[in-house]
Amino acid sequence: MALPLPQGKQFTITYRNLSGDFEMSSMEVASDHYSLGFIIHGDRKVITPTMTYTLHAGYVNAVAPYLYHRTVPASTGYYESYLIKFSPDYLNDFISAVGSQVMDNIFSDPPKRFDEPDEKQIFNMAGMLLDAYDTFDRSDTPEAAATSEYRCKCLLYSILSFINDRGHSGSDTSIRHSLALSEPIVEAVYYIEKNYSRPLKIEDVAAISGYSVSYFSRLFCAQLGRPFSEYLCLTRLKHVQNLLLSSDMSVMDIALECGFSYPGNMTACFKKEFNMTPLQFRKNRR
Repeated sequence: MALPLPQGKQFTITYRNLSGDFEMSSMEVASDHYSLGFIIHGDRKVITPTMTYTLHAGYVNAVAPYLYHRTVPASTGYYESYLIKFSPDYLNDFISAVGSQVMDNIFSDPPKRFDEPDEKQIFNMAGMLLDAYDTFDRSDTPEAAATSEYRCKCLLYSILSFINDRGHSGSDTSIRHSLALSEPIVEAVYYIEKNYSRPLKIEDVAAISGYSVSYFSRLFCAQLGRPFSEYLCLTRLKHVQNLLLSSDMSVMDIALECGFSYPGNMTACFKKEFNMTPLQFRKNRR
């Protein structure tokens, strides 16, 4: 269970700078708040029962209440972010003004990414919100506290509106699951994310679930929509994409780094999955 909001508070924002190997030890769920994570630096893999996706610097991750999720590192760099938490009741005025569809748009299809000028603006707004919240926490009179709290609420409402209006789906980093994942399959996905760069056999991962290989194979394919071998390949290709954009490593070195024994095999799989070669992807996205 994720930590609830502090007693008596409906809203918090914190700045976090964590080591690259930081990870959630298990699946967690928030019962009393929404979360918005603004990724300043680093890459994270998020596993939920319905989808698995990757966060990069400049992305905003939106997590609704009662959504089980787990994050693990997607690169070795340090992890820096703003984390905003707020209760549903804190949005009553906002929902009355704009309707509940806005929240559905933001939280039903994470993560959100932005064009370059918009990315700078939304992260500046998050920094302003952190400053306003710090002022609220230090307020020494009820009047000052009320003023700072009102500023926080206005900034949060502006951020939500901006994400709804200017955010783009980061679906190119996502793998949607055919069925909601059961706990053993979530653990299998987690194991794959932790060990994708080394040789993996289905027997190794089936042992994590406690199922026989044949039953695990059927269950895995039914819930994820792909056989184990295809899902493992796709996971590796997602990490290939990340390194193509975040490093100047050669295609050969990236292939070996991401668990492919033969670079030519990686290139063929990449072209089949994304309809372009790794070098074309690097050139187009940069």
